[in-house]
Amino acid sequence: ASVALAGIFPLSGFFSKDLILEVAFGSQHYILWTVLWITAGLTAFYSFRLVMYVFHGEENFKKFGYHPHETYPYVIAAMVPLVILAMVAGFTKGVFVEMITKQLPVLDIHVSSTTFWVLVMLTLGIALGGIALAYFKHQKDGSYFSAQMQETFVYKLLANQYYMPLIIEKMILKPYLWISKASWKIDMHVVDEIVDGIARTVYSTGEKSTGAQNANLSKSLLSMALGLVFFIVLGAIYSFAK
Repeated sequence: ASVALAGIFPLSGFFSKDLILEVAFGSQHYILWTVLWITAGLTAFYSFRLVMYVFHGEENFKKFGYHPHETYPYVIAAMVPLVILAMVAGFTKGVFVEMITKQLPVLDIHVSSTTFWVLVMLTLGIALGGIALAYFKHQKDGSYFSAQMQETFVYKLLANQYYMPLIIEKMILKPYLWISKASWKIDMHVVDEIVDGIARTVYSTGEKSTGAQNANLSKSLLSMALGLVFFIVLGAIYSFAK
């Protein structure tokens, strides 16, 4: 996966990177091509920087007193198709271009055969250079940035991802969490109480009204009398109100 991501022939990552760089160069966007070319080297560098850390670095898990386990078989099964595609997908470039150009403009890049192979070699060279830099830098001191560099503004800005995670947490996540908790309390203590109160009232009224259905004549007459008095009082109030 790391070799494919770095863009080494004949894995699929090489074909995708090479085609992007070829299009940029063939379209006379030389500054863009330079930026993309350097970025390809950085991709290879950080891919193998990860490899060096994981497989050749200090075993940090020992500090926590446990050993990481192998992944589950179903995870490996899910990754197998990706591995196969990483190895062979690059050779389907023609089919891919044909499929894409049915929706997008035709890929029409004009570079000479010599220029094409020079670009291929440059793409491969920057990828191999990134891998070599990651390897030798790790072999030298196990670290990629000095303590002095880590104190610079640029390093902190990049290491903290332009402080976007912090901004998102402070300005979006925490306010959203506060609103969610407030809404939950309103739901629990206001909405639920209203609904439960109505239910309790209906239940209590029904429970107390069951006496009218027990065939007790005296209670039935009492209920009728109370109802009659209620409607008389209500009628009198209405008459005076008019």
